[in-house]
Amino acid sequence: MKCFYCGAEKCKPKYKKQCHKVDPTFGPFDLYACDSCGSLSTDPLPTAERLSEFYINYEKFRPDWYNAASGAGALAAQYRFYASRAARPVRSGQTWLDVGAGHGEVSNLLSDLRPGSSGNAIDIGERPVALSDSVTYQSIDLNKDNWLGMIGRQFDHVFSVAVWEHVRTPQQFARESLSLVSSGGTLTMICPDYGSLASQVLGRSWPYFEPGEHISIPTRKGARICLEKAVGNLDVGQFDIKVSRLNVGYSIRYLFDVLRLKSLAAITPSNLSLPLPTGILIAEATRRQ
Repeated sequence: MKCFYCGAEKCKPKYKKQCHKVDPTFGPFDLYACDSCGSLSTDPLPTAERLSEFYINYEKFRPDWYNAASGAGALAAQYRFYASRAARPVRSGQTWLDVGAGHGEVSNLLSDLRPGSSGNAIDIGERPVALSDSVTYQSIDLNKDNWLGMIGRQFDHVFSVAVWEHVRTPQQFARESLSLVSSGGTLTMICPDYGSLASQVLGRSWPYFEPGEHISIPTRKGARICLEKAVGNLDVGQFDIKVSRLNVGYSIRYLFDVLRLKSLAAITPSNLSLPLPTGILIAEATRRQ
């Protein structure tokens, strides 16, 4: 099969007949690692309809420990970290788009960090109840072919957090996301890094190993090649591309929850956090003026 990120033809089987960890009816899937860039791809692809059904009912397919951590506020540290990272290039008076906004956690924080900016968000569900009134929202399925046309404009800054690994066509998603960036603007994509030490050491126990849900996972090399190919297929000028690893600020309580250390999680304040090398990359593309 062909690598979803770099397009190389040679991919070797890595995991066979894998199903989603929470929904065993979602699968089985075979996962392949690219011989060239090392990125992980899925075969067969879940249908767009199956994915739509899955994400509309997303909360049903979260592990109990994840839901417990979320309910206790232990995910807030991650959202704060992502929002502060995404906010770096944003200036007062500029526009931004949160692609795959979830419940609006990052959008809300970014609105607070950059109150003079104009925020926009899209995702598959209805407008999140908790989303700030200052953020414009559209319900859009990113795995449908017409999603880009539904937006119909460009933004100074576009960012996606934990989205690239969920889409059926990563190269197309990269091209479409880049096309949304106006002159002088930036695209920021944060996602798991299959080439990370955490991924290689933990294997199927890696928290981001989610067959069927995480349809593909790039390496830093794969992410760069994918963006470079996407730029080459666009008539929108040049982009400066940077891809690097990212230590994310995680709640210590969340870490204990992931490790199933319930007694320690129960006595740990949810606001204690520290940056951890869990295997995340950040890809940034800045469009030249």
